[in-house]
Amino acid sequence: MELLKTVYRYLFGKYSLSTLISRSMIGCRTVLDVGCGRRSSLSGIKKCGLRVGVDHYMPYIKEQAGSVHDFYVQGDVRRLPFKDKSFDCAVATEIIEHLIKEDALKMLAEMERVSNKIILTTPNGFLPTYPGPLDNPEEAHLSGWSVMELKELGFQVYGISGLKALWTIKDGQSVMRVIPKKVPLFSTIVADMTEPFVYKHPHRAFRLFFVKDGDNGRT
Repeated sequence: MELLKTVYRYLFGKYSLSTLISRSMIGCRTVLDVGCGRRSSLSGIKKCGLRVGVDHYMPYIKEQAGSVHDFYVQGDVRRLPFKDKSFDCAVATEIIEHLIKEDALKMLAEMERVSNKIILTTPNGFLPTYPGPLDNPEEAHLSGWSVMELKELGFQVYGISGLKALWTIKDGQSVMRVIPKKVPLFSTIVADMTEPFVYKHPHRAFRLFFVKDGDNGRT
């Protein structure tokens, strides 16, 4: 069983979000987590230097309570309260879809202004989701982003979270389509097995992982 787990992690672990972020942040000593929320994507990353979280929703900042970041700042992601090139890297996972396109572009411009590299994720296309009972009431999805659109903005784009066809929307939230009661991990395993394909063919993926740095977007 342990050998099987080791092989599984070797084959598919390289496509996990934490691994992709860690690999993209090599050499970064200061990291800004934009829209850090209540569950930061940096929580599974052990080594990434000084971490600063920024979010406009104070209950989320209080909920994290220093568990992931060294400092927290309450601020507007469209007008980041930092000087130019204050950070080696800025990360924003599942944020731009909560903004209208105009505001999302402002956020991207601000991230580029305050950092040397930006790393983001977003659903592949528009997903009509809305906040749950414990979420920030402003967390409804307001925009959708395509692979071509992001490439035109200068990003390197990759696919994550398996095939888009494996996912659907239920009660305002994204869920996997097939979850047999007797095999609860079936959908996750199927999604993981499609990761190598969607990574290189992001237009087929459920989510997009995209990066831009100071060298014309090379990762």
